[in-house]
Amino acid sequence: MNASMEQLILGPMSVQKFLDEFLPKARLRKPKFKKDFFAGAIPEKTKENEMYGPYIKVITDHKFIPRFKMVNTSYYIDKDIINRPGLKPDPGVYREGLDVSQKITQFEELELHSELKAHGSDDAFVDPPEGKACRDWRFESFTDAGMRSRSQLIHYATEWFSRQHRRHAFTIFLFGTYVRFIRWDRAGAIVSERFNFKSDCSYLVEFLWRFSHLDDVGRGRDPFVRRATPEEARIAHMELEEWKPKAERPVIVFTVPGEDGKDREFLAWGSMSEPRSLTGRCTRTYPVYEIVTKQKYLLKDAWRAHSLSSEADILRELREAKVEHVPIYICGGDVDGGVTRTDLYVTAEEADEGWGDVSAAPPSFKMDGTWKCGKNWRRIIQRFLHRFVSSVIGKPLKNFTSSKHMLLVVSHAFIGHWQAYVRCGIIHRDVSANNILITSAGGILNDWDMAKKEKDIQRHEHTGTWEFMSSLLLAGHHDHVHTIQDDIESFVLIVIYHALRYFPHNKIRETAYILGKVFYDQHLLPTGEYTGGTARKYLFLHKEYIGRDFQLSSPPLDRWVWFSIRAVKQWIETELAKSDPDEKRCITGEERVAVLRGTLRLPLHIETKPGPTPMHQRDLDNHDIMAVFFAMALAAVDWPAPADDKPHDILLELHATEKSLRRSFVPESEDIGRSGSSKRSKPSASGSRRQGSETQRSSQIRTHEHELEDASMSGSSSKRSRQSASGSPLQGAETRRRSSRIGTSGKQRSRE
Repeated sequence: MNASMEQLILGPMSVQKFLDEFLPKARLRKPKFKKDFFAGAIPEKTKENEMYGPYIKVITDHKFIPRFKMVNTSYYIDKDIINRPGLKPDPGVYREGLDVSQKITQFEELELHSELKAHGSDDAFVDPPEGKACRDWRFESFTDAGMRSRSQLIHYATEWFSRQHRRHAFTIFLFGTYVRFIRWDRAGAIVSERFNFKSDCSYLVEFLWRFSHLDDVGRGRDPFVRRATPEEARIAHMELEEWKPKAERPVIVFTVPGEDGKDREFLAWGSMSEPRSLTGRCTRTYPVYEIVTKQKYLLKDAWRAHSLSSEADILRELREAKVEHVPIYICGGDVDGGVTRTDLYVTAEEADEGWGDVSAAPPSFKMDGTWKCGKNWRRIIQRFLHRFVSSVIGKPLKNFTSSKHMLLVVSHAFIGHWQAYVRCGIIHRDVSANNILITSAGGILNDWDMAKKEKDIQRHEHTGTWEFMSSLLLAGHHDHVHTIQDDIESFVLIVIYHALRYFPHNKIRETAYILGKVFYDQHLLPTGEYTGGTARKYLFLHKEYIGRDFQLSSPPLDRWVWFSIRAVKQWIETELAKSDPDEKRCITGEERVAVLRGTLRLPLHIETKPGPTPMHQRDLDNHDIMAVFFAMALAAVDWPAPADDKPHDILLELHATEKSLRRSFVPESEDIGRSGSSKRSKPSASGSRRQGSETQRSSQIRTHEHELEDASMSGSSSKRSRQSASGSPLQGAETRRRSSRIGTSGKQRSRE
């Protein structure tokens, strides 16, 4: 968790400045107290849990938080956390009337969080010594205790934001005799200086008093999201039963402005997925129901980087151009007042504005941030809350029913990409398996939040989902600009991935190894940046990993895959030749002729040095040839019968094989215990090798099924993998989810 917030925490801001900037003064006069009031009220403790009772009692008894109540939640796990370990936060503040008799820890109702530690050495941060230049000081503590504290703080804030629709939130961090205040938002966090609350508790009391007199918006709540009435909840439970959440979630109502300027209300009962990080896009998608129209829609809620186009505007333009196989825009856009503030304290130079396609914030809005430590803040960018409604609630691509159905769905998404480019000049820039959805009419290309007009794309703007990014983008190929060819290669990779994983072929035993190398190969450079794509480039250029004898049991799919591999090979070779004109490269065209048999065009001629435009264009110069081959494949008459072409997860079968092998090679002690005999058996050397090989392969996929399950529900992924080139595709699954849309640089990916 500490890594997820690296270079996203600013501090230390002076305590008075923190109060004045984020918590306006209350009109009512606060209760009188002595400065050392807390010294006697909370005695010195050596154990953290002994601090909770006195802390809650003194704040409650002296009415420092009117209209609210503080509850000891430290002994009670919130059982409604999905896909994360249970959390028991330290004392939390709820609204005074909230019923906690049945459920004490309720992240969805939390208003203010306190984190208590018994010792000053548990501080998660270190203020610079007096006279020390802030730019040369690391504010985060890197002691074991400090990192544990910071990780806890981030964990609680992440779950808190995922369970509510918040613009910001506050934490009181108390350690030993000291206190810090923290303000979180989707751009990062701001931390105050520490102060001794036992010698002078004025700041702590002032914070509590001001906080308790803020309105909902001041405390961070989204004013355009409310709890449903009992009748609205009843309707939602009935209409949205198909998407019932995995854990208890309240029915909420979104207010979204319609295109006519009138507000529209949509009922939602749990999102398809919950953000796994505190910062970034933090996308949530909801199946929603509108009572007035009696229609179901899809609502998308995300925090877009300020320099990226509005996805709602993109979809509106696609709708007006009558682009097919894309979501149909209904209403919505940027939410009034939904903007981060952490970024305002980072200057243009500190944010390295103009680096990549995401900058921090418009310089005219900057605030004084000279108090912060450190000097590299290019991960902190301004974000806007973006919420819109579209017409289609699709199903994940992996729900296809046959190889032909899979290719049909991908072909529809390809057509949507083609029409968007030809009619609007828009490039999607994040073609991935999770962004292709199945509908009753076939398929759609979803998630246009990274899309841009071709004319607006600059060099070094490398975006996408790592597993399906083009090999040239991943390799950071010179000054390669994101082009339609990169997206077309992504479509090819999607088909290859699902063909390898779900349909019979002659490399079954190598499936996990091939997927691990081709789709997850990456290297962490000393600079902290990521590079990769070598394995998938070699697959296209030299047929590595799959071999020249690779064959799928579905003939049309097999022909499509081999044609596409050759088309991408052709593109990569000519692009490499452009960047290195002195290196002679030659493409004979023999393989291409073997596939096309002269039905589309004459064999290709490639110049080895810059010169006149070749007479015959390359297969990926535009969408046309790939579109034709999609149509040819789908029109073929030799597709397997539907009963013989049902998908099955080869990776799960390999995992089951591993389990079987593990039972066959029981350690001696276990063998004795199970059989009741002292007879020992020893596996053969070949058996041991076979077991190790299967274990290695299936270990690569052990949790990947869960990863795809989670990611595919949302139609988008999220953030940074630290897997080595030889690592499995499953190791670091959590971090890969946080950075599923990335460029060749880890730093670049986190900024988008």
